[in-house]
Amino acid sequence: METIVLSGKRELDIYMNPQRQNLIRCMQIAGAPMTPKQISDRLGISASSVQHHIGQLIELGLVELDHTEQIHGITASFYRVLPKTVQIGSLVNDDLKHQRLALMQASITSIFSGFTTYCAEHSEATLGSEQFGDMLTGITHLSPTEATELYGLIRAFLAAHEEGAEGTVPWEYALIAYPAAGKPHA
Repeated sequence: METIVLSGKRELDIYMNPQRQNLIRCMQIAGAPMTPKQISDRLGISASSVQHHIGQLIELGLVELDHTEQIHGITASFYRVLPKTVQIGSLVNDDLKHQRLALMQASITSIFSGFTTYCAEHSEATLGSEQFGDMLTGITHLSPTEATELYGLIRAFLAAHEEGAEGTVPWEYALIAYPAAGKPHA
């Protein structure tokens, strides 16, 4: 999977716009190409605003025109989110560090808010044998090789399941992993 590195202020400004984040999320959940009108109906913003935001995301290389169709004599453009990883440079210590941190915080807050809403609306009893969302925390002990292997497994698994398929539903996730402070064990 290709990685897009957001290195400049303009790129970061484009990507961290809350409406663009909502638009990307909406398209990823839909799992199929969408028109600006379809997106605007779901997000409650104007189709022209959606078109503007799509243009910005195309500039970053995150969205592309998938195809066009004639619908009632009008040419409808369908856009899709490209299977790319966005790297915001979370460890870069420059003038944009606070912007990067704000973007990470907003993303985690949004996902956690969705999770708490899900938990409030569902329970293990109401879902029966269906898989339910959960949050896992803890400490695991990994060598540098094992950490690289784990990261590779996670990235490969997520990449293999980015596109919707028959019988699947979108799952939203946030994974945070980093070496905890402390001395390595001998």
